[in-house]
Amino acid sequence: MKKKLFAAGITSLLAGLVSSAHAQDVATQDQVKDLEKVQVTDHEPLGYAASAQYHTAKIDLGPLGNQSILKTPISLTVVPESLIVNQQAKTVNDVLRNLPSVEIRDQQGLEVSRPQSRGFQGTIVQNTRLDGLNVIGTTAIPAENLSGIEVLNGFAGSLYGPETPAGVFNYTLKRPTSEPLFRFIESYDSNAIFTEQLDIGGLTGSNDQFGYRFNLVHGGGEGYVSGSDSNRTLLSGAFDYHLDSQTVLETNFSHYKTDVTGLPGSVVYDSGKSTILPKAVDPTKVGLGQPGAGTDLVSDTEVVKLKHDFGNGWTFEIGGLYENAVRNLYGITNTFVDNNGNYKTTKNFTAVPRFTIASNSAQLNGHFDAFGLTNDLAIGTNGFTNGQYSYLNSIAVPLGSANISHPVVFPTKPTPDSGGLYKSGSLTQQSIIVGDTLHFDDQWAVQGVLNASYISAKSYASNGVVKSADSRDAAISPTVSVLYQPSAQVTTYVTFSKSVEQGESAPAGTANANDYLAPYHDTQYEAGAKYAVSDDLLLTLDAFRMERPLADTNAVTNIFAVVGKQRNDGAEFFAQGNLSSEVSLLGGVTYIDARLRDTGVASTNDKLVVGVPHVKSDVSVDYHPDFAKGYALTGTAHFESERAATNTNNSFAPSYATFDIGARYSTRFLTHAATLRAQVINITDKNYYSSVADGNIVGSPGANTAYYGEPRTFLVSLEVDL
Repeated sequence: MKKKLFAAGITSLLAGLVSSAHAQDVATQDQVKDLEKVQVTDHEPLGYAASAQYHTAKIDLGPLGNQSILKTPISLTVVPESLIVNQQAKTVNDVLRNLPSVEIRDQQGLEVSRPQSRGFQGTIVQNTRLDGLNVIGTTAIPAENLSGIEVLNGFAGSLYGPETPAGVFNYTLKRPTSEPLFRFIESYDSNAIFTEQLDIGGLTGSNDQFGYRFNLVHGGGEGYVSGSDSNRTLLSGAFDYHLDSQTVLETNFSHYKTDVTGLPGSVVYDSGKSTILPKAVDPTKVGLGQPGAGTDLVSDTEVVKLKHDFGNGWTFEIGGLYENAVRNLYGITNTFVDNNGNYKTTKNFTAVPRFTIASNSAQLNGHFDAFGLTNDLAIGTNGFTNGQYSYLNSIAVPLGSANISHPVVFPTKPTPDSGGLYKSGSLTQQSIIVGDTLHFDDQWAVQGVLNASYISAKSYASNGVVKSADSRDAAISPTVSVLYQPSAQVTTYVTFSKSVEQGESAPAGTANANDYLAPYHDTQYEAGAKYAVSDDLLLTLDAFRMERPLADTNAVTNIFAVVGKQRNDGAEFFAQGNLSSEVSLLGGVTYIDARLRDTGVASTNDKLVVGVPHVKSDVSVDYHPDFAKGYALTGTAHFESERAATNTNNSFAPSYATFDIGARYSTRFLTHAATLRAQVINITDKNYYSSVADGNIVGSPGANTAYYGEPRTFLVSLEVDL
């Protein structure tokens, strides 16, 4: 019935388009906002099939400003809006699966995740940013509101202050369009979920000094498990006010709520019973999750920025962000008690149910000559205050026992009284950054960036008493790079970085739960080369060695403390852009040898880090032939070699490969542009684990966690510019 309604809706919509006598011309959607010009740049409509814009020339590097990817001495990858739209992505997890150096570490649900690069665990706030400002990373973030995702692989402490080596994930928001935009998208997947989206933008006011952009999304229906339910709502508004030709005030306000229930819960093993990761099963089985059990996530976010162009290459920017993230974590945990498939099911997580963050940034960028040498100067500051709030009482509910061969839907039990929330922790960071790139000639340059940070971390008891506190002044994080450009198309570099990282918080269940450890000191060596094959195709290759302290929970004292280090050695190859006028490409391959060192325990020393494959490859191809204008074929391949499932390496998640295929057709009705897209995710219906996360090492005591990958799923959407 729903499919018939969907088809009827499309037919009616197309008929309305044909009869419309006062429709606007197709709006041109801007993708890139050059900070040096502070103005909108136009491109062809994303809906046109011949315009798969996968190449990205520049990236926002915080205090360094807008930088050329080719000429920057660090590993950078970008997923552009064109790919997000053509893959019909709904979440940042959907988008990040395109990057070979990136893993998604699912925590208490499929959207309660920590993205990470190069095999290091990400944090709650330090590694994730929204338009360059720190944001809560362990909650849902919608893809429909984004113009792209920028990823800095590896260290970024000198640019952004104390953070783990997991890289920086910058989610860039859509901005107002220079031409009128009124776009409607209706989408449907094979699990009976309908989603409607309105994307509206343009300029108004005298001299068009006021810009606006609205994104409205609502989706709901049954998920890929019978009886499951999905409900998502996004309300977002972006507004630009041009005070003059050199100054613009940018704002963004959004409300996002996603409630997903009935999908498979987490797989927990090795929890003091020597269990190993069981074989991945069909995730559509009823009973792997429970009706009404899942995550109910709500985020309200406000962003304000002021940008000014002084001319002659000098720019200034200042901004602030506030987010309130409520995480109602009513998900399912299936804990295996033996290696015969028997498990116990628990509903509800006792993880932090609410985070707040207020973040800030300011930067001045410019160029000047001194002693006959050109300098690219950057002076800036950024930081945040992050609050976390916990339940007074545990809300976990045991539901019963079952076997993986015959999952059971258990009777519903009420959630215990949480006792309300109390402030359980706070983390404040503020950094001063100074950077300079000194150009000796057209080929040789040296870049140095120095970060001095203030760190204050506190944990609180339920009665408000401070349990632990740690403050550090002038925590130094330097980066030094040497660049050599043998030609205008090639950049080679070597980079050395040291970074301060706020010590981890002891997990629940330990004797020092919620206490922050003293700041860590991490190191990285990287060498790489970048080759611009053409104006719109970039190839990058690099190798790296990275180390950070390693924390573990002592089996005797139950105290969480540093016991050794994690060392990751690896190499990355990435290609992004157009192979020809008919073929666009984004993807590559990453090799990582991630090992635990000096753990003090023979069974874990020199073992592979949980969840990090030796080889990961993701490649997306878009074929839009010249002989068939308006038509395109797409394909994506994902591969991961086996991953260690325990820190003793007595269990592994097998290697797997999945394939996605798709097609789209774009045409015009009168002055309207329309695009029909169809895609099949995981066409072979492979059963696999999308996420394998460690427990004993760098995590909660005694429990490794895995999540099932998405089954074969059909997606179809119709996009129309009204």
